[in-house]
Amino acid sequence: MFSKKELTDAIDELENSPSTYQNAEKLSTFYSLYDHLYVRQEPVYYSESVGEVKIDRYGDSEFYKAIEGKQAENVWSVVNELMETLQMLHPKLYGATIDKIKKQ
Repeated sequence: MFSKKELTDAIDELENSPSTYQNAEKLSTFYSLYDHLYVRQEPVYYSESVGEVKIDRYGDSEFYKAIEGKQAENVWSVVNELMETLQMLHPKLYGATIDKIKKQ
């Protein structure tokens, strides 16, 4: 298991490294591990009113910070575009992601 310091050091190192797909993939993995192990996950509460649904605070990752307060419909549209691109470029990763979502 990784310690919090080991993960933050690895993240810092990669954030200051050249931008390559390999470094981005590693950074993504380290962010996921950090969020899973050390960020307290709080439930997302959505408005039950008719109309726009805004996303509440969910965590401290860059992604969660970026979507906080945004309209859910708009965020899902961007995520859908990403998934379509992923399906074309990395079909195995796309399939694994879809399988993981189905198991939730």
